[in-house]
Amino acid sequence: MPDRRAASRGYRRARPGMMRRGAKKGFAMKKLLPPVAVLLALALASAEPPKKPVKGPPLPEADAKVLEKINAVRKLAGVGPVTIDAAMSKACAGHAAYLLKHFDAMMKAGTSMHTEDPKLEGYTKEGAAAGKASDIHYVEPAEAVDGWMASLYHRIPLLNADLLKVGLGYVKGTANPPWVCCVDVLTGLPSLTEERAKVVMYPADAQKDVPLDFGGERPTPIPDDPDQKGGFPVTATFREIVKVTEATATLKDATGAEVPVWLSTPEKTAQPQGQRNTVALIAQDPLKPATTYTVTVDAKVDGKAWKKVWRFTTKK
Repeated sequence: MPDRRAASRGYRRARPGMMRRGAKKGFAMKKLLPPVAVLLALALASAEPPKKPVKGPPLPEADAKVLEKINAVRKLAGVGPVTIDAAMSKACAGHAAYLLKHFDAMMKAGTSMHTEDPKLEGYTKEGAAAGKASDIHYVEPAEAVDGWMASLYHRIPLLNADLLKVGLGYVKGTANPPWVCCVDVLTGLPSLTEERAKVVMYPADAQKDVPLDFGGERPTPIPDDPDQKGGFPVTATFREIVKVTEATATLKDATGAEVPVWLSTPEKTAQPQGQRNTVALIAQDPLKPATTYTVTVDAKVDGKAWKKVWRFTTKK
């Protein structure tokens, strides 16, 4: 029979899932949790541990030095770093090997080093494509970056703000040439976005220890200079989705005197293919050491006036 005394004291039989008055805390939860707990335990047991980012093999020392140099100058110019792509690098190495094998014949014939002949030994489709997309030099790989930065047409793609990855391939030769080094600077470009404002200046504003001399290149951006000696190129490169017109520019030394320059623009250039969307000044003589120069560039960008003034200081 029911305990009437218990009922008179206000107690009543607990319904399923209801905690009795005075029962220990957690009693009702113990009745309800086992199915949930079992499912949770099974889920945790079957879940894979978080995956760590997969890192590729470390770069060879020479490759790492080249990448470090490229990203150092890109940082100075205010653009992001790039990575080295393995497939692109394999194609660059193939083109470098092709050039080394046929270097003398190509030089005598005046053949472009950015091409491959399908009839010649060492030709590959990938190598030919890499040749068309690469900066090429004939010195030790890390030194090649310095040479490209001292030029005009080979500097421009290295500082492209949109560039995400490069290919790097090289082979060691004999005395002539001692090296062949290729860096693919075009294949790693993504599709252009609508961000139109970015302009890359080099030397950058407030940059110090800037070299003094134009490094020379083929084709030359200063064909009217008989001795091909000039100052370290000064460039302002616009994104290729904008139209740059009516560009003018000046270079002044620390006294405010205007320096005679070779000026090339997207509208007026010695080599349209290499110039791209760049305004370039090359002093007609090497720059003076330990001197602060002021650059002024005026242009119309998509029909609107644009002006930039910046300064840099040369090395002692």
